[in-house]
Amino acid sequence: MTKRTKKVGSAGRLGQRYGVKIRRRIAEVEAKGKGRHECPKCRAKAVTRTGTGIWTCKHCGVKIASSAYNLTPPVSVKREVRHVPTVALPEKTPEELISEDKPEEPQE
Repeated sequence: MTKRTKKVGSAGRLGQRYGVKIRRRIAEVEAKGKGRHECPKCRAKAVTRTGTGIWTCKHCGVKIASSAYNLTPPVSVKREVRHVPTVALPEKTPEELISEDKPEEPQE
């Protein structure tokens, strides 16, 4: 038996019904939904759809409520990720940290 859905993908289950444009659109939406997406928290490409509008990251374990077929991160997460500093600050030595904590002694 040959594979019948080589060209049309997951829309092959519909057969000849509903028209070419609709079947192609269904196949495109389902391919995007079934693929892996980038996690808005840990930036790993490990988010998969577990249910209608429920997405789970297999890397960090976060659950996200989003749209049904495509992951769109919530606005609050977009804001949170945007404010993370990208420039690393220079590290201070332990002596510098100790000198900052102690008040300077007045000299006479």
